[in-house]
Amino acid sequence: MATDEVRRRPKKKFSLLLSPITLPPPHHPQNQRSYYMKYLLLLVIMALFLTYHFSPQAIRNAKKRNVHHKFDKPNVIQATYTEEEDALDYSNDENIESHYDTAVAAAASNMSRPFQYIGDIDPASPRPWPKQEADWWSLHQTLVDRVKESESFSIKKRHDDDDSLLPQLIFYGDSITEGWNGTSFGNIPGPTRMWGEDEPSKIRKVFEKHFGSSSVWGQRAILPPLILGISGSRTCDFIWRIENGEFPKSTVLSEHKSQKLQRIYIVLMGTNNLGGGMLPDATISGMDASGRKILELHQQQCPTAPAAIVFSELLPRKDDHRAVKMCPPRCANVTALEPFQSFMPAIQKVNEALPGVLRGWKEDYPDSKIVLLSSQSEDDANGVDSDNIPIIQCGQDMFAFDSEEEFDAHMPDRLHPNAKGYDVWARCIKRGLEEVMDHTINLL
Repeated sequence: MATDEVRRRPKKKFSLLLSPITLPPPHHPQNQRSYYMKYLLLLVIMALFLTYHFSPQAIRNAKKRNVHHKFDKPNVIQATYTEEEDALDYSNDENIESHYDTAVAAAASNMSRPFQYIGDIDPASPRPWPKQEADWWSLHQTLVDRVKESESFSIKKRHDDDDSLLPQLIFYGDSITEGWNGTSFGNIPGPTRMWGEDEPSKIRKVFEKHFGSSSVWGQRAILPPLILGISGSRTCDFIWRIENGEFPKSTVLSEHKSQKLQRIYIVLMGTNNLGGGMLPDATISGMDASGRKILELHQQQCPTAPAAIVFSELLPRKDDHRAVKMCPPRCANVTALEPFQSFMPAIQKVNEALPGVLRGWKEDYPDSKIVLLSSQSEDDANGVDSDNIPIIQCGQDMFAFDSEEEFDAHMPDRLHPNAKGYDVWARCIKRGLEEVMDHTINLL
């Protein structure tokens, strides 16, 4: 019975209701304090957000995700070296190869490579950059549009019957050529270029002074000059570029003037082949293919007009730290993983082969005008090789300085000229133009 009474005992009810909350009137001081506190909290959150997303470190990280900083990214091979390898019998060829592969991987895992290795690709086979490289593709399209705009220019306004007209100048190349615009991938270069704050503007003024509309050449040119350079270009993607829109497809003079020299192509290409780990012989092959493609396209588009190329040797580059970081895989001694200490021996080998390369062009395109710009001084060799290929010996006008301080004053990052460097290089190019025009014009 007692148990039943316990079971029937009513449970005590608990109320969770709170006492009524009264809000202060709208203009009550407590309401105003709450409003201001919420507003202040919102401002603090916004300040923290902006500080995080626009801090110097965040900006640097964003830049590294962009294509023109891709060569600063590490390309790491993960690998480990074990003590078991010490017991390998190196009299066995398979063990030697296995040990070398592991050593290469282990060394690579401890370093970052500031380059994209291209040593195994065909330097003469056209290939664009991958689609994800948005900056490269965007600039390529911009250059294609500039070529189309140039071709749409009305030549009738330039007095087609005027025999004093000079050919249009077209500058082809990589970052050094694009630098005439003061840009890299269409943007102002980063601090690694070591340019002054107003350097891009100064460089554009240098170009205008030597080749623009107000220059001696520009005042008589058939059409304004074109600067068709993209940073990082190698011979393979350069060939693709000119096959896909970066080469003019029309003549600029009327039919009765079609045999007149209409364009001069000023070309510097091949530096990034070596910078990507390609050996000199392959680089020479790519440079040969680049020049031949220009001559071939010109013959297709302007069959009655002679072609003219002012082809530049590779400029000296003393950014030796990049040569060192190519190893592995590109090493002076792959077994010992001994890196190259400089690009200059490879550049010298390439440049020594160029007179023979240009001689081959002249044999296959005998009506063309072909000139080689060289960093040799006038005391080094004759100005014309054995087969009448003019060689313009520019010496210091192509950065062949004996003084390291003077070299750095013209190429502060030891690879790209600044305004002072472009100014002296322009003198070398103008000497080449005088040669193409058979010295009928004085540009210096």
